[in-house]
Amino acid sequence: MSKAQLHFFLFLILLGGFSACKVQSKKQVSKAPVSVTKTTKKDDKPFITAMKCTYQLKDSSSLQVFYQIEIENFDETWRNDIAAFDKIFRTTWTIQPDGGVKEKLKTARLAFTPENTTISNNDVFVNFEIPRLREYKQVNFLIEFADLEASRKFTNETLIDNSGDRINNRYSLYKNNESYPSFDAFLKSGESVTVKSFYGEKKQLYLKYYSTDSPPALSPMSTTKRSDIEGFKDMGTVSITTNEPIKLENKGTYVLLEDSSRLDHGYGFLVVEDIFPKMARIEEVKEPLFYMSTNKEIESLKKEAGAKASLDQYLLGISSGNQTQARQILRSYFKRVEMANKLFTNYKEGWKTDRGMVYIILGPPSRIQKSGQREVWLYAQNQNLSEIIFNFYRKPNQFSEDNYELVRYPEYGAFWYPFVEAWRTGSILE
Repeated sequence: MSKAQLHFFLFLILLGGFSACKVQSKKQVSKAPVSVTKTTKKDDKPFITAMKCTYQLKDSSSLQVFYQIEIENFDETWRNDIAAFDKIFRTTWTIQPDGGVKEKLKTARLAFTPENTTISNNDVFVNFEIPRLREYKQVNFLIEFADLEASRKFTNETLIDNSGDRINNRYSLYKNNESYPSFDAFLKSGESVTVKSFYGEKKQLYLKYYSTDSPPALSPMSTTKRSDIEGFKDMGTVSITTNEPIKLENKGTYVLLEDSSRLDHGYGFLVVEDIFPKMARIEEVKEPLFYMSTNKEIESLKKEAGAKASLDQYLLGISSGNQTQARQILRSYFKRVEMANKLFTNYKEGWKTDRGMVYIILGPPSRIQKSGQREVWLYAQNQNLSEIIFNFYRKPNQFSEDNYELVRYPEYGAFWYPFVEAWRTGSILE
């Protein structure tokens, strides 16, 4: 295969999507990941594949919770009969203390009704009120969907800040006049968006704009320290008014602020190209490959001159000129990159985050455990080896409260490098 053929082939894969990929195992993930227990073999019953949660503080005693629930094996009759969907799952929510204590502070049954539920495509949107427990600065909010007939349940955990210190706890982004706040921390360039509080009062707020060239996450074995704002350039601040739609054309990071002089409680989000969370441009495609590359290959990929040539040379090198293998590697790898962008994007692209890096190389974890400010990812191995464990600690910064940092150890290299090698040899398929 010539270099020109390879370049054209790469473009078709990235622009056209990732179809016809082998599936070795099915896992459930979401921005606040879904855990599944007592799972039966695949059937035609509804299966929750992902859940996303956001919330808005209403007043001193309550807040409104919003969920987007992605359903596999969606039944079209639900669009006109929400009560039928409500019969599938026994849904309950629980408020627990932050810190891993399983005490139930409040719990209740959730019913899906035409008044609180909207269905769009294969997504179910639901919103409901829960008490705001002011005596607890932060609480853990757990929701559980129990499919009794199929003997399985789906759970999702979200950390709720009752203090209201961060602006995104009181104001949300609404895209294109939608009735639900955005569940993603990114907007498409030129997309209409409105900043609203729950009650819709008008207020002057501020948007600080940064052009960004942030680097990929450091490896799990790295001992290097890096600033959260490396690669960010302050480009100025503008004022906006809530309830008035705006369009942001320039790609980069924006931080929503109440006080332009205070940067510690802002909400950071990205403005991206229309194709995001996919990637297609050559200068963007090269960077995620760093996670499975040698230092020499990374230096070669970084060269701006001859960007196409350096990428072609890299792909020919790892596939030994094997066109089928190159196709499999690219499809599988960039499907993971796309999902990392979808799940973990905050003030920077999801693939650049610590969780995004681990997700790309190892895939969805077998189990996720949350305990206060810590998120633990566990990967099952064979009977002769113990689980692989990654600890991520919540580390809010001036851009985001949804920022998690991996605890790094040199010992990770013992299994990280074999996974990287598996990618390079085309052994990992999805």
